Amino acid sequence: MRKQEMKSSSNKGRSSRKIAYYAGPGLAIGTAVGMIFGLMLFENLAWGPAIGAGVGLVIGAAIDAQGNHEADSDE
Repeated sequence: MRKQEMKSSSNKGRSSRKIAYYAGPGLAIGTAVGMIFGLMLFENLAWGPAIGAGVGLVIGAAIDAQGNHEADSDE
């Protein structure tokens, strides 16, 4: 009984919407895609993931910022 009370009281202040963060997946996908393009374009495995991780992180952060902007304008 006590655990149910703790769970219900911890969710009272939070909104019911689920928030998705895209910076992490953007980083992971960018690294993987960068590895492929690094081998094809640069013929060097080290440059591709570094560039891909940077691009993926920037794109993921931009998607996060756009989603936060749209969520703020809805309220």
